[in-house]
This record gives sequence, C-alpha cells and structure tokens, in this order.
Amino acid sequence: MVALAYKHYSWDVIDKYYIRTYSPLGEYGGWGIRYSMSGQGMAYNVSGNKGLQLELNNGKKILIGTNNPTELEAALTKLK
Repeated sequence: MVALAYKHYSWDVIDKYYIRTYSPLGEYGGWGIRYSMSGQGMAYNVSGNKGLQLELNNGKKILIGTNNPTELEAALTKLK
C-alpha cells in the first residue's frame, strides 16, 4: 500500500502555472498518479484532458487534472 501525503508548493517555488489540454494516454500512459517518461513530469488526474500545469524553479513539472479549468484559472488569478 502506498501512503499519500498532501503536497504544498508556495508561490516562490512556482516558476510558471497555466491551464492546458493534454493527452492522458499519450503523455502519461493513462489516468491516476502517473510519471511521464518523456519529460512531462508527474500527473495527478482522474478524468478528462484539461489540467493545471505547474513548472517549478527546480525544473520539475506537475500536472493536476481538473474538470473546471475556467474556474480554476480564475481562482488562481485572484490569489496571485
């Protein structure tokens, strides 16, 4: 059994963030908690093909899937 833990990324470690369309099968091999062997980084997704892409200062990439990309982008813009 794998234990999952909450992850926190403060604004100062995030270089870029944006909503993007991606290919779950093509880029990450499916849905779930996935790691891309082609340099796309980690993905946390359960359905759909839209997500929040984080690019960190250390070069790591993290994709978080969402079914509400417009609302997520508005909330992030408001927070930043």
